[in-house]
Amino acid sequence: MKKIALLHFATFSILYASQPSDIIKDMQIFKEKQLQNIAAIHKENSEIVKQNRIYYIKVAKAATEYYKKYISKKWGDTKLSNISTFVQYNDDMNARQSVDFKKGVVTLEVISDTNNSVNTDYFEKERDKLSHETLSQATTKDPVASLESKFMKKKSITSHYQKHDNSKFLDGYLENKKIKQGDIKQKKVTLKDGDVKFIYFVDVKMVPEHLKKRALKFKPFVLEKSREYGIEPSSIFATIETESYFNPLARSNIPAYGLMQIVPTTAGIDAYYALTKKKKLLPPAYLYNAHNNIELGAKYMQIIRYNYLKGIRNPLSRLYCSATAYNAGIGSLFRVFANSKFAKEDAIKKINSMTPDEVYARLRTSKRLTLEAREYVKHIKTRSENYKIWDKEIEGHL
Repeated sequence: MKKIALLHFATFSILYASQPSDIIKDMQIFKEKQLQNIAAIHKENSEIVKQNRIYYIKVAKAATEYYKKYISKKWGDTKLSNISTFVQYNDDMNARQSVDFKKGVVTLEVISDTNNSVNTDYFEKERDKLSHETLSQATTKDPVASLESKFMKKKSITSHYQKHDNSKFLDGYLENKKIKQGDIKQKKVTLKDGDVKFIYFVDVKMVPEHLKKRALKFKPFVLEKSREYGIEPSSIFATIETESYFNPLARSNIPAYGLMQIVPTTAGIDAYYALTKKKKLLPPAYLYNAHNNIELGAKYMQIIRYNYLKGIRNPLSRLYCSATAYNAGIGSLFRVFANSKFAKEDAIKKINSMTPDEVYARLRTSKRLTLEAREYVKHIKTRSENYKIWDKEIEGHL
């Protein structure tokens, strides 16, 4: 309504102004009011996003704690999804399937009050259902992800996202061998209330070279984004392997989501803004979509490398520093080479005075970084070697 009123005012003034100077003056006033209105809207949106960041984290942590307690009472453990393993439960929470993307093993479990073995047909049906399950279906069966999404949607904490991902996230990755009665194992558990339960489970292996097969699935899109953002495929693939082991439903306690472990309250906002010029908190469902996640992750790598760290002259030194910044944050990186996380110029000057090997050694040993961050740069360096062959496919675009 404000914009319509301003437009009417400007039109009226221009039509009835007697001098050209009056027209110009009225147009300038109209423009200034428009800019003020736009600035007020941007400020309001920024405040909403800032407040919703806090709600987002609280909701994620509350959902996790709720189901940890609930599952502990029912199963005697607290098995939930993490960065390498996706865990889902059926509606009554009496059966669950755990997909360990790091080890390449799927565990099918059912809990019972009685000491009577479950037949093989049950487990084969569960395995077959899992292999045909879509990514969207899987997210509704992860109790934490489901509760997060429902609450965020109800409270309008995140932007609206309804697109369904119908890709079968395990299609072709599970061995289809016949399950024998001897494959079924049993575990007796005593719950906190004294009740005794029996857990029957079967481990199903993934196919040989399952990690490489999953990488190949995402290769076309990774190459596309590599060309677009000037990031070598080997770095993107090494980041995906390190962050999630190619688990599209990866979730950390921060929380961070998906293949490249996008933190929606920080990197997610920055990368999405760089892509769209809109500040938004993205819901888990958006970040679980592999293409969305890779696009945001690759874009964020571009921001780090060519914006924050553009002053680093040696490409290899910049690559090492970019990897550390992706994991630990740009401020933590600067503190390794300067006395403050805000001392960007001092840090970059110091980095430029060192050889790439010296930079790498500092990142591997600095006590100003967590052990995870010190290990992270090593993982990126070693794992990127497995994907160097694909860098040749985008030569001329870097």
